[in-house]
Amino acid sequence: MIGYLFLMPLLAGLLVFRFYGFSYNVWLSFMNAGAFGAPKFTGLDNYRELLSDSQLRVAIVNTFKFAAISVPGVVVVSLLLATLMQYRFRGESAFRAIIFLPAVCLPTAIILVFGWMFQTQYGLVNAAIQAVGVAPVSWFGSANGVTVVVSLLVVYLSFSVPTIILYGGMQDISPDLYEAATLDGAGSVARFFNITLPLLTPSLFFVILTTTIGTLKLFDVVYLLLPPVDQSVSMNYGLTLVYYYFYLAFIESGQRGYAAAVSLFLLVLILAVSFILLRVQRRFVHYGEEG
Repeated sequence: MIGYLFLMPLLAGLLVFRFYGFSYNVWLSFMNAGAFGAPKFTGLDNYRELLSDSQLRVAIVNTFKFAAISVPGVVVVSLLLATLMQYRFRGESAFRAIIFLPAVCLPTAIILVFGWMFQTQYGLVNAAIQAVGVAPVSWFGSANGVTVVVSLLVVYLSFSVPTIILYGGMQDISPDLYEAATLDGAGSVARFFNITLPLLTPSLFFVILTTTIGTLKLFDVVYLLLPPVDQSVSMNYGLTLVYYYFYLAFIESGQRGYAAAVSLFLLVLILAVSFILLRVQRRFVHYGEEG
């Protein structure tokens, strides 16, 4: 009984904020729910609307675009930094602290700093570009500019923890394998691609899966970086599925039922992508190959 009493706060939180919240959201997706008044049952109308919603298609394209750029970027940067952490050099402690800095800094502060850096008139990036004789770029005035800034920001915010995970995976690889490969004449590049990468695939797959899910749920970056969706067309360049849900549910509060349907569509989308990745991992993930 004492054990159950200690578990009660956690179980209460799960019941109220998870199970009840999810069940209420499913129920709401079948309703026409506005800011005031009782919701009215509309059946599958909200789900039918998903098929013809052009703004939803924009959000889907943007979300997958950011994921297609950011996930490989996080993997490459994390893999490179984890490899550098294997070596001993002067300033190693400072280097490791800098790597982990994005994980301990407030994301809001980092996003606001990036927003200032890429500001059109007074931003640091455009100042550097102008210093070499190139015209300033309107980073938030075009789809390509928004894609570059958002992708760079997502990579910077996301690479710290994957770097530690990959570094830990590298530590589990037996040094005897590297020694044997060196005796056979394998260079550092050959050892990396023939020993490190194959034996690191479980950690790599975990990083790819979690980063993909996190990018599909992208919200805070575009919410803080770009103007509100109803005040600037540039928001469409960065509109994501979670931001679109937020806009429908809390800004256009008369569409809470449809917003719930959008959120459940995102849930199904994440489950589908996760299932595909789990199926594909059988082909390139190697477990226990060291033995």
